[in-house]
This record gives sequence, C-alpha cells and structure tokens, in this order.
Amino acid sequence: MFTDMRNRLRRLVDNEYRRKEWIKTRLSAFSPGKKILDAGCGNQQYRRYCRHLSYYAQDLGEFSTDEKPSLAGFDTDYEYGPLDYTGNIWEIDETGGFFDIILCSEVFEHIPYPEKTIKEFSRLLVPGGNLVLTVPSNCLRHMDPFFYFSGFSDRYLDLVLSQYGFDNIQIEPVGSYHEWLMVETFRSMRNGGGFAWICLFPGFVFHYIKQRNPETTAINTLCSGYHVTAKKKTRKK
Repeated sequence: MFTDMRNRLRRLVDNEYRRKEWIKTRLSAFSPGKKILDAGCGNQQYRRYCRHLSYYAQDLGEFSTDEKPSLAGFDTDYEYGPLDYTGNIWEIDETGGFFDIILCSEVFEHIPYPEKTIKEFSRLLVPGGNLVLTVPSNCLRHMDPFFYFSGFSDRYLDLVLSQYGFDNIQIEPVGSYHEWLMVETFRSMRNGGGFAWICLFPGFVFHYIKQRNPETTAINTLCSGYHVTAKKKTRKK
C-alpha cells in the first residue's frame, strides 16, 4: 500500500510519466520500417518503443555531473547506449532527406543553437517526414554546464518551425501555473525537512486542488512544457 501511494505521488509531481506515454503513443502510430533518428537520445529510454522502426541514435556523448549543483541534479550513474552519430545535434553527419521521423525529447534546453537544430532537422527529414518534439516551458538548472535555456514558449516553437519548413504544427501544453507550483512546493518540502513540510503542505494541497481542473489563464500563464508534432513540408510540384 505504501509503495502504491509513493508511486502515485511520483506520477503526480513528475510529468515524465505523461511524456513517456505520449511519446509511446506517437511512435506506435508510425508504419514499420520507417527510419527514425532519436536526436539527443541520452540513455535511449525510448528505443524500446521503436522496435518496429529502423532506429538511429545521436548524442554529444558527454554527461555532466553538474558543475553547479542544483535542486534538479541528476544521478551520476548515467549511461549511453551505442551511438550512430556522435557530436553536435545541429551538425549531424548524414545526407539530407535520410530520415522519416525525428524524435527529440527534453533536449533543447541543453542546446546553445536551437534554431540551427530545427533547421538541421528540416534538412534531415524527407518531405512529409514527422517531427516528435518535447521541450520544457520552465525548468531548473540541470546537467550543467550543458544548460543554456530554462524553457521555450509555444509562440517561439510555432514561429521557428514554420520558418524552417514545417507545417501541421500541433503544440500541446503540459500542466499549468498551479501544477508547476505544486511540483516546486513539493520539491521544497522534500529538500527542506520537517519544518518545510509544516509550512508548505497547505500550499501544496491548495495547488493540487487547483491543478486538477486548471483554467485556461492558468495554462497560458505558466506550464511545465510542450508536446509538439510537425511535418516537413512537401516540395511544390
């Protein structure tokens, strides 16, 4: 029972669960044999969902133990799987139009040149190819020194994707102002000890209740991130 309650709490304060399910659903819809690039693949946690696809992995291949430690630090036992492309994500050594699908999840905050990266994705995709992208809207410093942005807006994503040859752009917000504050309140409680729990628990409950049915204004004000799909424009005849 305690384990079940702990798992429910983890799902409540960590949107990774929703992200994995969303990506799994998107990947399962693609036809078998399509070539997919997992760009910025890290430990290749989504490779298991690509067994019906021809999977290629790309990453810089370096992991930071956080030169500037933060409350969102990562464990040091991080491991990469085998990489097909090692190096900068905005300079991938492959011919244009090679991939049918590009997956890029929670990577953009670690890229110094996100626009160049979108342009590179457009180059690498076949006309009509699919981009599956997740980005944070607000996040804490992590994986320093490979940390360049604390988040991106839906306006930015729509503008840059449109500029570099994508259409059918779908941008889905994840969470809301109250969910974000609920998560960060819990982080403070977890790291602050008993006194923090006494002081902050009422606020956690308040934001928990509010985030269950968030108003549009709360979603537009602040969310944790975006789930994005887009297609490479087909060439005009």
